[in-house]
Amino acid sequence: MKKVFFLSHLLLLSISFYGSENFFNCDPKKFLSEDMLEKVKLHRESAFNICLSCNGQTCNFKNELVSEDKSLSICKRLFCTPFFASRGFEIPAETPRGESSFKFQYAISTEGRIKDINITSVEGVFSSRDAKEFIRALTRKTKFIPITYENSPYELRGLKSEMNLNTRLEKE
Repeated sequence: MKKVFFLSHLLLLSISFYGSENFFNCDPKKFLSEDMLEKVKLHRESAFNICLSCNGQTCNFKNELVSEDKSLSICKRLFCTPFFASRGFEIPAETPRGESSFKFQYAISTEGRIKDINITSVEGVFSSRDAKEFIRALTRKTKFIPITYENSPYELRGLKSEMNLNTRLEKE
């Protein structure tokens, strides 16, 4: 009886572990330098099948990368580091003032733009809506090298990031 109970729990745990999509932490605010951009362009296609698992035009990082820090770091640099991120942006007018932190998930479109922003947690003065509008404003000009392999475009899903910020004005 104990063996059946243990095996059934082990099976449920393995199904929930392998059945769930892993989200990989990629920071859309950091971007590639000019010399690194050229290296990324040079090595990207050879790393496509090593880093990505694709179904149709939708890709995710391979789950095996979770346990391979060095490979994951290289794959993230090749596929989810922007080549341009605006250093300045206009904060939406209705943005609350004060400290906030939030976590979000997103995807990179076939055109190399951030899309499908989903706020997963918020703390502080921001609401989920405020956080989403802030991320949209921050990443409006962010550009990634579009993912193509054998002349077919792909989008990259399963990405996440987080932010801690203080929107309090200096005079406050």
